[in-house]
Amino acid sequence: VSAACAYYGGGIGGEAARIPRCPVMMHFGERDAHIPLADVEKVKSAHPEAQVFVYAADHGFNCNHRGSYDAAAAAQA
Repeated sequence: VSAACAYYGGGIGGEAARIPRCPVMMHFGERDAHIPLADVEKVKSAHPEAQVFVYAADHGFNCNHRGSYDAAAAAQA
């Protein structure tokens, strides 16, 4: 694996101590009830080298088959 990209990574806070072996990019929605922003911040603090993006959106914002789809956030991501 030469790179990894996570969308709405549930449980990510519990994995913050793990060391990635490749560049990582992550995308989260700030209104996601499944993933607390505190967990996102925990990962950002533990891995400042990772690209972590938070959008004004809900869980599943980049899936156009969901009611939570957010075209603007999906395009930005």
